[in-house]
Amino acid sequence: MRHRALLLVGVAILTLLPLTVSGCWVACGCLLTPDPNWTAAPLNAQEAASAAAKFGAGTGTLPTDLVASLMYASDAHPYYVVSGPTSRGVVDARGGLVLEWVVVDSLPDSSDVVVSTPDAQNRAATYLSDRGWSTDSMNPATTLRPGGGVTTYVVTWAGQGFDAPGMSVLVNPSSGAVFAFVDDRWSVPLTAPSIGAAAASKLALAASPTAGLVVLSTNLHFDIGQPSWNVSLGSADTIGSAPPTHGAVLTVDAVTGATTIGESY
Repeated sequence: MRHRALLLVGVAILTLLPLTVSGCWVACGCLLTPDPNWTAAPLNAQEAASAAAKFGAGTGTLPTDLVASLMYASDAHPYYVVSGPTSRGVVDARGGLVLEWVVVDSLPDSSDVVVSTPDAQNRAATYLSDRGWSTDSMNPATTLRPGGGVTTYVVTWAGQGFDAPGMSVLVNPSSGAVFAFVDDRWSVPLTAPSIGAAAASKLALAASPTAGLVVLSTNLHFDIGQPSWNVSLGSADTIGSAPPTHGAVLTVDAVTGATTIGESY
């Protein structure tokens, strides 16, 4: 009887503890909330790539398509930056949660608004639902954000408590495609890009000190913090692998569109 009593007491204590799932404790009827006291053995690069590929299911992304690089935030929080041919992501190295996911090919390239606000909200809610998150009883805040010659729908669900950080889903107003997800409930400062390669190229050409150049390449610099495009320009008479007569390398902020000339020749 004594052993049975101790067992019942142990079960009762366990039922009072928060349920931890991938670094979060679950409160009934609410979004997952990070537990700052939860720790786990760090993931390896292959596990981080698998977590990102699973999150990005439906885009044709496979773990073998992704390269995961271990990095650390300013508070020593470990995370993986995951890169693929058409996707970028940030994965928590302690629990495997995807903190940010971006589909590069779906980034906005124009200011056209074809999709309505309710439609954008529904698409964002479906995106979260497909990944196991419920938005029941949660009221999203949706804004149409301009910047860099493009517009973006930002749909945000607040976390628990007043002004608590939550999760954001970004929708392309022209195509209706969800192109980014950001989980702001963690200490890692994350900013999703919202300007596509074509729009960044247009901004770079407009800011070039030399007229008549063409775009040679674009590369999205993606990390925690502010993402940016590196745009390489060259003279139109460039043939094959011959170096261009004139050129420039510019950095375009992938959120604001601010352009900086890094090199001109």
